[in-house]
Amino acid sequence: MLKDTILIFKNKLYFRIFWTTYFIIFLITQSIYATDITSYTYNKVGDNEYLFYPSPSPYNYETSIYAEDLGVESLYKITSLFVSDEYLFIASGGSIIVADHSFKTQHIISSFVLEGKEEVLTEIDGLWVTEKGELYACEPGKNRILHFNDDFSISRILGRPEGIVIAGNVAYQPLKVAVDSVGRIYVVANNIYEGIIELNTDGTFSRYFGKVSVKYTATQLFWRRLQTETQRAFSASWLPVNFSNITIEKDDFVYATVAGSEETEPIRKLNAKGVSILRYPSSTNEKPRGDLFYNRYGQNIPKGPSLLTAIDVNEYGVYIVLDSKRSRIFAYDDDGYMLYAFGEQGTAEGRFQNPVDIKYMGDKLLVVDRGNMSIEVYKLNDYGKSIYEASRLQYHSDYKEAAKEWEKVLDYNQNFQYAYVGIGKALYRDGDYKRAQDYFLRGQDVDYYSMAYKKTRQDFVNEHFGSLVGGMIAFIIVRLLIKHLQNRTQERSIKG
Repeated sequence: MLKDTILIFKNKLYFRIFWTTYFIIFLITQSIYATDITSYTYNKVGDNEYLFYPSPSPYNYETSIYAEDLGVESLYKITSLFVSDEYLFIASGGSIIVADHSFKTQHIISSFVLEGKEEVLTEIDGLWVTEKGELYACEPGKNRILHFNDDFSISRILGRPEGIVIAGNVAYQPLKVAVDSVGRIYVVANNIYEGIIELNTDGTFSRYFGKVSVKYTATQLFWRRLQTETQRAFSASWLPVNFSNITIEKDDFVYATVAGSEETEPIRKLNAKGVSILRYPSSTNEKPRGDLFYNRYGQNIPKGPSLLTAIDVNEYGVYIVLDSKRSRIFAYDDDGYMLYAFGEQGTAEGRFQNPVDIKYMGDKLLVVDRGNMSIEVYKLNDYGKSIYEASRLQYHSDYKEAAKEWEKVLDYNQNFQYAYVGIGKALYRDGDYKRAQDYFLRGQDVDYYSMAYKKTRQDFVNEHFGSLVGGMIAFIIVRLLIKHLQNRTQERSIKG
């Protein structure tokens, strides 16, 4: 009875008002306790209907790393970082700070000598370090990428790629760089709308990779058709949006974020053909894109969809993206299920002023906050560890062990729908289709629920096949007997 009441309640307008009010109160409460971090998930409550639910944060704020902690003068122009197995590389103005994982500076690159000539670095942006320890650094002001050896000496300078076709008035300004396992170089460049630039190992141009198509609304197309050639020439150029950041995972798939806030697919997982193969739950049909709900109007508040500007992925496919518009971090597993969202803007401890980059570092999460001139450090708590361990086990198809971790997640957060789906998958593979069906229902996963329902129905038929066939035969015999008796009765009445 209580469950029925709750299900009915969920379909009412006042239920949404209740949860919206609850979430606002939750945010206010979080602002009082500065060490807490606002965190939430989205739960499906009907066909294409979702509600946000406050949840525990998977990370606890640990510390902020400032210039004095690194032994440098300033982090005023900090832009990005890269975490290798041994070092942490930080781009800050005209310097690349090389620190160990305890944030103790080991080396600073502020200049290099090439062919007997010393050059001082200008502002550095994107960084990438290969498995061999070779460092690639974007220097957009000088239209080049610097390639350093593992001893931090300069190896080569990659300027404007040979063979690249760029409009004459557009400068080549590389902003982000990534290198795959065979040495191919992928570059996000300023004002280049043809896609990610792919370079051969020798630095020559190979192709444009993963182009973002231009999307037009019906209204735009209608008015465009009515314009004269002169009017079209003076109207704004219809250009695709640019990529904002990239990374490459262990199997050389390129993960990228798209800069346009109206983009319906702001996260891409690109295969060798440049086609996005990013997975998302077919039961929800919601592609990972940050916040599902947002303000469209208002003053002095962020408006519109999330603006995703940084991305990182771990070894078992859990990727995190940074929404620089609302200072939030979203995490998704390899199947595209949202695991958590946390973070908010503010000056209190644990909040962000102007986050520009994020990276995993073991069980820690590093956020580059240019507004605070710091690296914000967060550490996984027990709730977060269970989420990541369950995702890792599920990635390796160990659903039974993953279910144990999902049970731990539910101990912290009964509203975590994906945990029910994870447990349901384990039950489904064990052949316990009836219980699996119940868990998929609680997780609102229509596809898996349908699969479990079919199996349950099939098991019922198999188990009662003899009885069903016997019942059908008995039914047919009874029907024939009744028909026969009816015919005999009619014959007697006619003769009588």
